[in-house]
Amino acid sequence: MAVGSAEVSAPSALSDQAVQAIESRLMALQRSQAEQDLPVPLPTSDFWKLVSQLTQSIEIEMDECIRREGWGAKIQLLQKRQNNIRWAIGSISQHRLNAFVRHANMRTLLNRGNSSDIAEPNWAQHDASERAFYEGACRLIEKFQKEIDWEQMQNGIGESTISSNSIQGIAPLTEFIPKEETTTQLEEMEQEIPPPDVHLDEGWEDEAPIEQDEIQENISLEIDDDCLRIRFIKDVEQPVMDFDGNEVQPLIGDVFVFPEVLAKAMIKMGYAENASI
Repeated sequence: MAVGSAEVSAPSALSDQAVQAIESRLMALQRSQAEQDLPVPLPTSDFWKLVSQLTQSIEIEMDECIRREGWGAKIQLLQKRQNNIRWAIGSISQHRLNAFVRHANMRTLLNRGNSSDIAEPNWAQHDASERAFYEGACRLIEKFQKEIDWEQMQNGIGESTISSNSIQGIAPLTEFIPKEETTTQLEEMEQEIPPPDVHLDEGWEDEAPIEQDEIQENISLEIDDDCLRIRFIKDVEQPVMDFDGNEVQPLIGDVFVFPEVLAKAMIKMGYAENASI
C-alpha cells in the first residue's frame, strides 16, 4: 500500500495500516542499506517525515494505553516495538551518512573530469536534508584537496623545464669502459697521492733502484733534532698537525713525524710509541 504525506498530515491521523506500512518500509530499508556501500533510493521522497510521524504515533498510542489500562503487557510490547524502530532509524542513518560520504569521496577525489565516471545521486530518490549533507561533504573534501595540494600530487606540476640532458643517472652495468682509460685514471690518482710515510726527494728517478738502507738514510736526514718519529697504537679521534704542517688523523699502525713535544705527549697519553730509526 502506498503511503504519502497527504494521507498522514498529522500524527493522530495515522491508521494502524499506515503505521504498519511505514514500519515495514523502515525495516526493509535498514536491511537494504546495511548491505550497500552507496546510498540506496528511499521508498518515497518524504520518507523521513513519515518515519517521524511513525515514532510520534507510537508514543501517542503508549500514552493513551497507560491512561486507559495502566502499565501492562501491551505497554511492554509497544516499548519493544519503539526500541526496534529507534534502532532501525539509527542503523539507517549511520549507513546512509557513511554511504553519502563514500560517494562524495569517489566523485570528488577520483573523478578526473569525466562526468560519466561517477554521476551525482538522483536527488528525486533521496531526502533534501541528505542532499544538504552530501553537498557539505563535497565542499569539505574540496577544501581538504586544496590544503594538501591534491592536484599537484595527482597531476604533477606541469611540463618540466629541466633539460633531459641535465638529468644524469648511474651508467648501466653493460656500458663498455675502455681498459686503457681506466688504467690511466688509476695512474693519475697514484701520482697525485704519494704514500704518507715516505718523503720523496726532488731528484728521485723512477728508473733508479733504491735499496732499503738508502730510504732509511734519507728519512733520517730529513728528521731534525726537534722532531720525533712515532707509530700510532690507537686511533686518534681529532686531527693533528704533523711536522710538515699538514692536518692528519692518525689510525692504528700509521707512522708520522711530529714535533718532539707533541710526539712525546702522544706517547705519554698512550696513543703512540717511539719509532725512531
